[in-house]
Amino acid sequence: MATVLEEKDAIHETIANYCFHFDGGEFDEWVDLFAEDGRFDAGANGVQEGKEALRAFVRAIPGRVPMKDGAPLVKHCVMNEIIKVNGEEATAKSYIVVVRSKGESALVNGLAGRYEDTLVKQGDRWLFKTRKVHFDLMGDMS
Repeated sequence: MATVLEEKDAIHETIANYCFHFDGGEFDEWVDLFAEDGRFDAGANGVQEGKEALRAFVRAIPGRVPMKDGAPLVKHCVMNEIIKVNGEEATAKSYIVVVRSKGESALVNGLAGRYEDTLVKQGDRWLFKTRKVHFDLMGDMS
């Protein structure tokens, strides 16, 4: 049986992998971080429920954001995580900053906001049951 600290570490890894898989263009791996009935609320960008809807959402990314070598030209930076574990369920909240490329040698702050998550343990993995993003401060996302 894992300790609470080990469970929190595993949840932290799920949260980090969300960023690494999305930013790396590893969209199938990104979808696999959600439970089968997982829900992603991206505010004005829509609410996706279930893996098929999540897959369709993320596969449309290349038409919405600049890409290079199959990956979006963005970096999601997550920080200040607060994770609470209750058995096979957990909640997490964290801040997010998205930095994006705006041409050669130019970076801009795209947005700052928050994630609110519920996670469930399935086997030895923690998966998103729900993830809601709050866009608190919008920068240049053009």
